Amino acid sequence: MKTGDKLFCGDGRSGFIDRALASPLYFALLILSCAIPYIFGAYEVGFWLCAVFMSLALVLTRNILPSFAAFIFCTISVIEQYGITYEEIFGYAGVLAVVIPALIYHIFRYRKGRRGYKPGRMFLPQAAVSAALLLGGAGSISAEEYFALSPAYYVLFLGVALLAIMVFCDCDLPFDRGYVSAYIADVLIAAAALFSLMWLIAFLKDGGSEFPYRQWKNNAGNFMLLAMPLTLWRGISSRIKAAHLFFALLQLALVFLSGSRGSTLIMALIFLPSLITYFVFMKDRARLLTEAALLAAAFFVFAALFLLDGAKKLVDFIENMDIFDGNGREELYEVGIENIFSHPLFGVGIGYRNDEVWQLNDMAVFWYHSTPIQIFASMGALGGAAYLWQLIARLKLVRLNAFSLSVLWGFLGFEGYSCVNTGDFTPLPFALLVVMLFLVLERYNCDLPRLDEGEGVDFVRAY
Repeated sequence: MKTGDKLFCGDGRSGFIDRALASPLYFALLILSCAIPYIFGAYEVGFWLCAVFMSLALVLTRNILPSFAAFIFCTISVIEQYGITYEEIFGYAGVLAVVIPALIYHIFRYRKGRRGYKPGRMFLPQAAVSAALLLGGAGSISAEEYFALSPAYYVLFLGVALLAIMVFCDCDLPFDRGYVSAYIADVLIAAAALFSLMWLIAFLKDGGSEFPYRQWKNNAGNFMLLAMPLTLWRGISSRIKAAHLFFALLQLALVFLSGSRGSTLIMALIFLPSLITYFVFMKDRARLLTEAALLAAAFFVFAALFLLDGAKKLVDFIENMDIFDGNGREELYEVGIENIFSHPLFGVGIGYRNDEVWQLNDMAVFWYHSTPIQIFASMGALGGAAYLWQLIARLKLVRLNAFSLSVLWGFLGFEGYSCVNTGDFTPLPFALLVVMLFLVLERYNCDLPRLDEGEGVDFVRAY
């Protein structure tokens, strides 16, 4: 396969830069770039470091995955700043002076490989979602609400802007199925590792007496719902299977200890099919069973001895089985259902406000904390049809292989939790992350409408 780009060599080999940006060292640097500033509360430092990594990756390679990984870590680096104001957001605008030139360089430097691009299977469903978002609230929402900064951001970055980003990523996503699947899995595993480290830091900073409460526990739960099945999938071909199995169990334990009831319930539900997939596709099963038995025994001993008030949390969890966490979501659902019946065709729009029920901060919209209610209340039947099309298109990409099933379990877990949370309506990182997962799944299952000569790039598995 011929290409004029020195970093995209043929004959199944990739350049040094691509191997370096797929190495454990690169992910370790991203983790440390967020974790060390987190210790000191210097969140902007972590953000800038990850932005620099993203810019370097854009300049050095056409491969979009390393810069995508750095971007995901950019979003995690500032996750402690819940309720961020416009002033704080604009304080980060200086990073554009670094990222935009790198992006422009990337677009023009690697333009030859994009000739003849044709959209994949996810393009039209996302375009339909974009249209539904733009039309949401037609006939009911005021111009002031529709064009307000926060709703405009959500409408664009869940819709048209996300569609443009999807096309850009699809153009520069490698064709090697092994490479892209391993890379996206490692991005999620690294994100889960960062959250684990952040919880440890928070535990120590809070005095080390009980598991720390953090507002971002639900965000961490969303990441780990997507990451846990892929952690087990990576373990299938790894020489350190026990480490992957242990980390999957650790994610389950951390989500439980965090106090996020919704993500705990969903994590428990998807853990079993994920584990079954792990065992079914494992070849060295005798060794695996021995490792699994020893690891499970060690894990439960560890949990009993060291996980602080884990037993008390379990009792409290069972006695207070309320996935709504007693935070007034029932009232949000009632408002949402009322809006659905009042405006069945186009909904009330993303910019809808109801200050009597919820006083929104600068970057919030009226979240109903339930994806189905959010879709039909905000966009009506039109939105329901668009999102249903997108869901069906995504599920049609799934095949009976270990990677597809692992993506499926994580996706179903994410969507299940989004029924009582805001995951689907958080553009960055979650909407983008799910879009990228299914672009990779499309690559992995070779379910592409085109494979024009000169567009694909051979990559080596750097694992």
